[in-house]
Amino acid sequence: MSVVTLLDRVTDWARENICSKIMLKVPPDSEHAATDEGYEYERVHPAAFTMYVPTKEKLPPPVSPFPSLCVRLIEGEDNLAGNSGSVNVQFCFSTWSTGTHSQDEVFPRGDGTYRRGEQGAFSRNGDGWRDAWNFVDAALREVESVTNIEGYALDRLKPIKFGPLTEQESIPDFYPFWFAWMSFSLTYPITRNIREIENFL
Repeated sequence: MSVVTLLDRVTDWARENICSKIMLKVPPDSEHAATDEGYEYERVHPAAFTMYVPTKEKLPPPVSPFPSLCVRLIEGEDNLAGNSGSVNVQFCFSTWSTGTHSQDEVFPRGDGTYRRGEQGAFSRNGDGWRDAWNFVDAALREVESVTNIEGYALDRLKPIKFGPLTEQESIPDFYPFWFAWMSFSLTYPITRNIREIENFL
């Protein structure tokens, strides 16, 4: 098993099966635009990165570090006696949201149908955390619905964990940026040619 290959494959899987299915707000080029009432915003499919999230100046346009999913290896273990290995993988989620736009809201009409709010109205608030957790929910649905990811078996005996980004056991305020994570374990077989044994074959 190659660690690099595993990470690349899991990142490709996350890009196709999670990021391509959702759209989230991307920060505008002008910071002042995001403070204007009624500013226009754009939604994009989150980017998927491996191990580290590059800063914006290191990315080709229009790729942005927000929103994004980053695939990280937490730790791995090869059990030579059992000819198997396992890795703990973490998905780190980052989103950006300054508040609620009226077109995000859904209102019942009374006849069983719904309408979206009018475009333009904007309410600055701390509800942007919902974007990060909707992102986590989408990832949980996809991971929990498969038995393997790109040939690496999902270890169903170990729990899938998730939570907010914390610093010294508290949730920091990075408004308007929001962060969360989830982790799970993958297993794989190990095949090695033992040199000392090969000499006797």
